[in-house]
Amino acid sequence: MRPFFRTLLGRDPVGVTWLPKLLQIAPRRNLYPHPDLLRDPGHILEFQPTLVADKERPLPPSDEFLRWLILHPQQMSWPNCGRARFGPETQKLREQLMGRRDLTNEPKDRRDGIRISERDQAMNLALRELERLGAASSRRCWWAFEGFTFIDFFIDTDRLRIYFEGKRTELLSPSTDWYPKRNQLLRNLESAQADAGGAPFVCVVVAEDLLPDIDSVNVEESLPHLEPEARQLLVQRYAGTITWRQACQATGIDYALLPESV
Repeated sequence: MRPFFRTLLGRDPVGVTWLPKLLQIAPRRNLYPHPDLLRDPGHILEFQPTLVADKERPLPPSDEFLRWLILHPQQMSWPNCGRARFGPETQKLREQLMGRRDLTNEPKDRRDGIRISERDQAMNLALRELERLGAASSRRCWWAFEGFTFIDFFIDTDRLRIYFEGKRTELLSPSTDWYPKRNQLLRNLESAQADAGGAPFVCVVVAEDLLPDIDSVNVEESLPHLEPEARQLLVQRYAGTITWRQACQATGIDYALLPESV
């Protein structure tokens, strides 16, 4: 991803000669609510350390999805088929929330009541902590059942924020650790939307081969906390998959020169 974009930025740092060409081969561009932004995405902003940094751009999960997970612990699955373990306090609170505490030593007629009480206590604590810290400060918090995602390449112009996910031989993940129905693409879309803060944005995948379209993904299951209209608006911000060969052909880069490894 970085060798490709560094070559293009070396030719034209503001992107006017190559960025529109790249966006115009995105297969879902006509579904984007503002197609004029993809035809003319504007000039890349001058100061962008993320364009030359060797690190991916971290994006926090959305506050709304973290809240939904806390309120619906029965919809989550303990990672690694139930074998994952954490620090003592984190383990205790997560078990309380998900009803996994060992209550075999309690009298049978008290077990259900204790389980409900412990779950309520853990749930209320998690909601208070989320309200206090927010998703942006949720790293390593016991109640953060979705972590940060990392966008491979980010471009900010004076008109549009563009989030690129790069793939070679691997596929997009169909699930996340705690919520198996959460598709990686939709997760990244929602995190990008929160990061954009109301500014126009678009997400593009660049891969060796075309990936299954978003229409094959169960959007409702991946975004259970959003209303149907909000889901539709979010999905429209995905411009589709471009292959590396297509990207090279559109921008005049020799595909054979792309490195196999870095």
